[in-house]
Amino acid sequence: MLKKEARNYFKQKRYTISPTDKQKWDDLLLIQFQTIDFPFLDYVLSFYPIEQNNEVNAFLITDYLHFKNPNLQICYPKTNLKDCTMQAIVCNADSIFEANEYNIPEPLDTEIADPTSIDLVIVPMLAFDVNGNRVGYGKGFFDRYLKECRDDCIKVGFSYFEPLDSIDDANEFDVPLDFCITPQRTYVF
Repeated sequence: MLKKEARNYFKQKRYTISPTDKQKWDDLLLIQFQTIDFPFLDYVLSFYPIEQNNEVNAFLITDYLHFKNPNLQICYPKTNLKDCTMQAIVCNADSIFEANEYNIPEPLDTEIADPTSIDLVIVPMLAFDVNGNRVGYGKGFFDRYLKECRDDCIKVGFSYFEPLDSIDDANEFDVPLDFCITPQRTYVF
């Protein structure tokens, strides 16, 4: 399947998830995530889930990680829409978020984490394949950012749906995942 087809198909499929199923699946994603033994983490980059897009509740994951390590620095992206780049902004419980032009909440904080300090990235996505390729929203913000991170930075995706056999137009600019977690299982690439 091509990225554009997968993007349209899984956006629509996500909209059909009932609130009850979404809550149950989010809990199952967290349970699956808790079975992975990650090394000690200092910095995690996540994303702010957009409710109207029925996105995975990444806050459950970051809350769990923060509970395990109270000194963990949780970062959220701030984008530059002119050149499609982003920075990881260190946030805390009092951080204020404001929607950008794409209606994506971004932090107003100003402390920027160096990309080489990021230990784990929770990558937003719509679909993935059995090789760890993912389909995002199409602007390449995370792929560009991930290229600046260390080689051992762990890239984790979460999906309510099982993988495609192949994303046919994956290319050298795409950064594959290390793990993708579904309610049913954890995929390791």
